[in-house]
Amino acid sequence: MNKVALIEVDGLEVRNLMDNFTDILMAGSEGVERSPFGKNEEMRPAPLAEHGFSILVKVTKGNIEHSILVDTGVTADGVLVNADRMEIDLNQVEFIVITHGHVDHTAGLMNILKKLSKKDIPVVFHQSAFVKRWAIFPNGSRVRLPSLDKQELIDAGAKIIEITQPYLMAENLMLISGEIPRVTDFEKGLPISYVEVEGKLEKDPQIKDDMSIVFNVKGKGLVIISGCAHAGIINTVKYLKELTDTKIHAVMGGFHLTGKAFEPIIDRTIAELKKFEPSMIVPSHCTGWKAINKIYQEMPESYVQNAVGTKYTF
Repeated sequence: MNKVALIEVDGLEVRNLMDNFTDILMAGSEGVERSPFGKNEEMRPAPLAEHGFSILVKVTKGNIEHSILVDTGVTADGVLVNADRMEIDLNQVEFIVITHGHVDHTAGLMNILKKLSKKDIPVVFHQSAFVKRWAIFPNGSRVRLPSLDKQELIDAGAKIIEITQPYLMAENLMLISGEIPRVTDFEKGLPISYVEVEGKLEKDPQIKDDMSIVFNVKGKGLVIISGCAHAGIINTVKYLKELTDTKIHAVMGGFHLTGKAFEPIIDRTIAELKKFEPSMIVPSHCTGWKAINKIYQEMPESYVQNAVGTKYTF
């Protein structure tokens, strides 16, 4: 495997713009700042939560600074509402990364693009992110999932970049994984996932367009952020560690361990996560309450509860 020259960063700030959980009274800790309860003696509107994911990342190296938006939530305006309530100007965003094509990561993209003052903003997808998707449940019920339209995105101001391989951005300060090899024997993808090919539905548990991002923070190590980790969070961490030959500092984002299909692999996943010895672990979004609680029980020193509006500083 060819190593990737991911440059160490001096600083990294990760602001959660959308997640499944909100708590305006939650206490912060070192490097973990919660959304303020009030300002100028007035209570601030609380950020919204939804079954979606979005973060704003600011990365610095010397006098170099870049801002990247990762994913856009499950509703058309949820991220925009939260950005306004957090007093965040999204016009600072230079690049957008979509971790995969599911609606809980893409629904806000069109309105965000329309809101930004600049056009031709680079938006990075895996090349399979645009497929037509369905969910077929064990009881036989079927749901057509919303899909992305390239031309509509271009018309709204996106400069689309499609990748499959590891991809460096922000002057080599950020790495997008590209397609993640599936090597574990227990992470088998999403069994209800199907794609439409020439009018016929085909099983697609692998969800090949699933990608994660990673930064190498000086003196700490890798900060890995997944959207849903449909590739498997262990597959994801293994791959990015091998690509960069760097120790793991933090693992954040959705681990997709919610629901009956994934409950049997919660214990195995946690056992494998422990082997990486992360200093911080922040499971959120689709990780599910059972898995999140088990991670807290098994890794209490590393665990941090996420909430919408939280800012992590590395």
